[in-house]
Amino acid sequence: MTRSDGMFMTHDRAMAVIVLTGGPNGGKSTLLRHLREHPLLGNRIVVMEEAIHLMRFVRLSPMTPAFQCALVSIQVGTEDFLCQDRHGTDACAIVSHRGTLDPCAFWQSFGNSRESFFEMTGTTLEDHYRRYDLVIHLESAAVRVPEAYVRFPHARRPEDIQQSARLDDLLGELWSSHTKYVKIEGMVDVEEKLLKAVELVRQEIGNKPDTRC
Repeated sequence: MTRSDGMFMTHDRAMAVIVLTGGPNGGKSTLLRHLREHPLLGNRIVVMEEAIHLMRFVRLSPMTPAFQCALVSIQVGTEDFLCQDRHGTDACAIVSHRGTLDPCAFWQSFGNSRESFFEMTGTTLEDHYRRYDLVIHLESAAVRVPEAYVRFPHARRPEDIQQSARLDDLLGELWSSHTKYVKIEGMVDVEEKLLKAVELVRQEIGNKPDTRC
């Protein structure tokens, strides 16, 4: 069954979708690498990299509505394709580096309103929430452990500590009303943070009925 929600097409999904959100330097990329190599979870998930990497080929400013709409469309299209079928694998969940709602936080950081994001994408907050079974907010190091924050040239992130903390706050405000929103605070022991996130993924996969896992 398929129905339209503005920019979104909502399908009867073959897989659960878990989104990783949070400001820069929260551990999202590290967690995805960890999950890929996990002896028990690695073959049960599909890792979806950050959609914005594909936008580097597009000559549009991130501050334009066209860029943000294109970014959401890429995220939506990839998720929807992966969700419709397991494609001959044992996977039962997608773990996505950011979700369709994350661009709204960046849009707001440019001085725009949340409402204008929903208007230009033809979506609502509830539309975005319905796409995800679990939201894991990996808080940026900039918030609680700024001494551990890494930026360019040691990492490919232009945001300074203040900008990253602001983005983390905006993302928390956007996602926190999701029924399965879990925030893992920044900490010096990154390994402990990763273990908490891995356990959340394991529990979510284990909670799904046999038709999905």
